[in-house]
Amino acid sequence: MTNNDTQELLAGLLRGANINQLNILTGDHAHVSYHGGGEEAISNEQQQVVDRLKPFFFGVEEEARAFFMQIQGMKATQITAKVNQLVVEKKISDMSHHRDLWSVLHDSGLYDKSESNWNQQVR
Repeated sequence: MTNNDTQELLAGLLRGANINQLNILTGDHAHVSYHGGGEEAISNEQQQVVDRLKPFFFGVEEEARAFFMQIQGMKATQITAKVNQLVVEKKISDMSHHRDLWSVLHDSGLYDKSESNWNQQVR
């Protein structure tokens, strides 16, 4: 754990974060990522998925992160319903939510159904 990681850990604890919520991994595999406002910490791998999701949310990381956290453990139909909702709310671009978004979610293991299933569910 680097000095910066230790400082982030301590800052998170001082803000009242639960040690389990900080998702601490040592070494080069992940780091503490705490962004205040009650958001949960995420690993480097999770941050990479959020970074890949950002363009679908017009580059707004907070929206991409919120979506990422919300869909954890959701069923495929719940995920597509959420995507449809966010398109209607204009939080996701209606031009980019088909194959590209499916690829990110499928490659990261968040959506395990086929692209054909995705296309039938996402308007």
